[in-house]
Amino acid sequence: MNNKEFGAKGEYLARLYLEKKGMTFIRANYDTKYGEIDLIMQENDELVFVEVKTRTWKSAREYGRGIFRIDRNKQRHIRKCAKVFIWEEPDLTHGLTPRFDAVELYLERSETDVIHVIHTPCYFYG
Repeated sequence: MNNKEFGAKGEYLARLYLEKKGMTFIRANYDTKYGEIDLIMQENDELVFVEVKTRTWKSAREYGRGIFRIDRNKQRHIRKCAKVFIWEEPDLTHGLTPRFDAVELYLERSETDVIHVIHTPCYFYG
């Protein structure tokens, strides 16, 4: 499995995880000229923009947690993408408060089982 497939698998597993927590799926891989938002979900009256970081357990031990890759520059791009989505989808987003979450998944490249999930709501602000 290549890195792109590995990341896509992580995004899919993150979506399932968040749906089990009661969130509603809206869109995946929303792409703009500013970048991409991995997942857009809704939880009650909040529109949740989710950045997913998937790593192998070995990579996490060697290079640290995936969440630390969501630096200020990445956050700025996600905020810009979120503004575009809200502007393009006013009927869908009206009355919802934006929120920015991070989901980290740690798994083995050869397996489909997730070893560990860390969901950080409100990881950064818009």
